[in-house]
Amino acid sequence: MTLVPWMADWNRRHTFGPGYGPHARWHGTAEVVGASWSGLMMLWLVTRDGQQERGLATGVAALLPVLRYGAFNVTLVVPGTSPYEEGGPPMRLLGLPASLVTQDALIALALVGYWLERRGARQ
Repeated sequence: MTLVPWMADWNRRHTFGPGYGPHARWHGTAEVVGASWSGLMMLWLVTRDGQQERGLATGVAALLPVLRYGAFNVTLVVPGTSPYEEGGPPMRLLGLPASLVTQDALIALALVGYWLERRGARQ
């Protein structure tokens, strides 16, 4: 969550693309910076010590990508929205929009990490 938004969105095809007006750039910048801050917060949370504090911190760290990227799946049912850049070819992975695959992979990794942490705490 800290690095991928800079690679995926901070470029001339997306945030600085010719079709992006000032307000769209404002949203794009906020998204990239916000995702990076969330990623840094996750890293800080998973380095907490103490059994009780670590359990809560790991739960919050796993929840951050769900809250940040889970909403992008909802956009698929909103009329007039698209996960693809205007004017460019649709980028797909596994037959799905590439952006959703990468975001959902981050969510899945966070949830697997949380599960592994809780499993290790019980043993």
